[in-house]
Amino acid sequence: EHFLARLAPDRKVTITDQALQAFMAYEWPGNVRELRNVLERCLILAEDDVITELDLPADMVSETSAKETRKGLPTLKSLEQEHIKTVLSHCKGHRLKAAQILGISRKTLYRKMHDMTDGLDETSE
Repeated sequence: EHFLARLAPDRKVTITDQALQAFMAYEWPGNVRELRNVLERCLILAEDDVITELDLPADMVSETSAKETRKGLPTLKSLEQEHIKTVLSHCKGHRLKAAQILGISRKTLYRKMHDMTDGLDETSE
């Protein structure tokens, strides 16, 4: 409330319960400066002076919420991950075939698989 009053003195900004829970659950490695920066960002993104969890940085909200945009559409990253999983399943885990279908190198496929949050089995070839 202190930062909101200072950053937007002429606005009546509210924070949804879900966003407030995310603020409370976050560990704030950057301390007060990080909190202020996040609030500044939220004030820019907030529609109708209501800060929701969708206005927060992705690392502050749950994985499920981070995968959706304002309109409930999946992010490009989550679509890419699902497509990679689908192609790998179609190829029965054969990475070279999957990479060829995806139009990427096997090395790029390995990197993308490694970057996936829930990870993929790296034992199949």
